[in-house]
Amino acid sequence: MKKKNGGFYSRETTEREQEELREKVGEYASMSSDELLDELFAQAAAARRRGELDDKKLNEFYNGVYGMLNAAQRRKLDILMQALRSH
Repeated sequence: MKKKNGGFYSRETTEREQEELREKVGEYASMSSDELLDELFAQAAAARRRGELDDKKLNEFYNGVYGMLNAAQRRKLDILMQALRSH
């Protein structure tokens, strides 16, 4: 069953998916800011090649989170989005 969650549709996750997510968060927690950005750009590029990410989806994400951020976070998001759109 799908439910609306903050503008995004999600489904219940399985225990295995939750464990995989915890492992991934653990991997990212040990990375520096530069390593995280490198990983983000690598994942975004791979998603673009697979046709899973485009500027429309980036804009939807941007519009969905922008209102929840403070001014400093918005500036960082703007810079990040500009970089993601150019990759």
